[in-house]
Amino acid sequence: MLNPEVEAQTDATPSSRPLLGDHLIQKGWIRPEALEVALAEQAVTQERLGAILVRSGFITRAMLVEAILAISPDRIYGEELYTPRVPVKLLEDTRTLLVAEDRKTLYLGTLSSEALVRTALAPYFPDRQFRFVPLQTDKIDDYLVRLRGLQTDESNLVERFIRSALLAGASDIHIVPKTESYSVFFRILGVLEHYQEGQMEEYLTLTARIKDLARMDIAERRLPQDGGFQMEFSGRYVDLRVATLPGVDGEVVVIRLLDPDNVRPSLSDLGITRVDEWRRGVSLPDGLCLICGPTGSGKTSTLNATVREQDRLGRAIYTAEDPVEYRQAYVRQININPAIGLDFNRALRAFMRADPNIIILGEIRDLETAQMAIRAAETGHLVIATLHTETIHGAFNRLKDIGLNEYEMRYLLRAVLVQRLVRTLCPDCRGKGCLHCNGKGYAGRTPVSECAYFADEKEVQRMFDGERWWPTMREDAWSLVQAGKTDEKELIRVFGPEILHSKPTGL
Repeated sequence: MLNPEVEAQTDATPSSRPLLGDHLIQKGWIRPEALEVALAEQAVTQERLGAILVRSGFITRAMLVEAILAISPDRIYGEELYTPRVPVKLLEDTRTLLVAEDRKTLYLGTLSSEALVRTALAPYFPDRQFRFVPLQTDKIDDYLVRLRGLQTDESNLVERFIRSALLAGASDIHIVPKTESYSVFFRILGVLEHYQEGQMEEYLTLTARIKDLARMDIAERRLPQDGGFQMEFSGRYVDLRVATLPGVDGEVVVIRLLDPDNVRPSLSDLGITRVDEWRRGVSLPDGLCLICGPTGSGKTSTLNATVREQDRLGRAIYTAEDPVEYRQAYVRQININPAIGLDFNRALRAFMRADPNIIILGEIRDLETAQMAIRAAETGHLVIATLHTETIHGAFNRLKDIGLNEYEMRYLLRAVLVQRLVRTLCPDCRGKGCLHCNGKGYAGRTPVSECAYFADEKEVQRMFDGERWWPTMREDAWSLVQAGKTDEKELIRVFGPEILHSKPTGL
């Protein structure tokens, strides 16, 4: 949570123009109408303005911290930074509290010599300047206990695993039982990494606790189950989606970590080539726009970034998802539930009676849903949906396989974006492996994509006829190699050895 003294300088009563709000508007991070509705909510809930803006998805936690640093950096000392980059023992020995960081500066407080701490921490933050701020001495012990608890607290094994996974930047946790022990894996940058081994007695306690938190039937171990819960982490709430699968040695448990800070970048920040072509399509008042790619290709992040660029206050936006992964304020989100007859088609029919402007479908899976999506687009609505295809032409073929006719799409298709994710080289070591990337050589992920906007039905027909006037995804991938953002080994991991057949001459 934000320090009350900090927010006292940045938040104000709803009747005034708060310094924080004005700064966010000037930065272009929020619109004036977003500030007004947040102030109206503040008048009812009496919460701090920054907390409301983060929860509503108008800004990220990182943006809020950056705003406070810009407005009154000396009052950032109420924050706390948790990172796996620094050994806990070093912070304990130096009695140091990490406060916050931005692109250039690490803010910290210490009870030791500043020169000593600067020397000790310099290898872990080679790209940061150090700025020491006043340290609230009553907080240092609690901070160090929490840090140590992330690694050693056996009393709450579930929380320890989850917090460790979040600190490591994992998207999923896999808990896999074996005959004599169990394994825990974290999926980091799309790759599973072994985290730890444990005894089966611990596994039974762990899975029972997870199923209880996720509101599953603890006694049922023969059938797959789905559930979820929330957990507070560094001032924000993270949604956790849990799935269990019966295995020969016990239940496999997979936890998807839905961290809102990971899906709130703008479309520009995602790194999608030709993203303006996609923006042209989704800026229109009607028509059909498609985001395509396999599972784990970043479609949800792109979809959420697209929604955040829409006018969520002035336009009625409805989503049908299976399930809703990231909650967005002022968006009408519905969980698909086939068990009670609530499928995509039924949700779409309900949306059509609820005065929509934009309709978002988690996936077009069958002819009935596809025809309803076309009907919605025909009647003046913008429909954005996802498909599991590998190319733009593949999206068209997929819709034909479902049962749509060309004439049903020719006048309504506006834009198609196809993407996958590849790991990017660590900027500090350029793939060699260093402390910053934990020896992996990679320090992030970026989309590789192909995107086309169709200005009229003639361009759609050209695409139907097999023409292509946009760079392919593989061409985009090799352009990232040429730019030094990723390497050939990563392309082979993502696309397979056949990617080498499209390797440009001279690369």
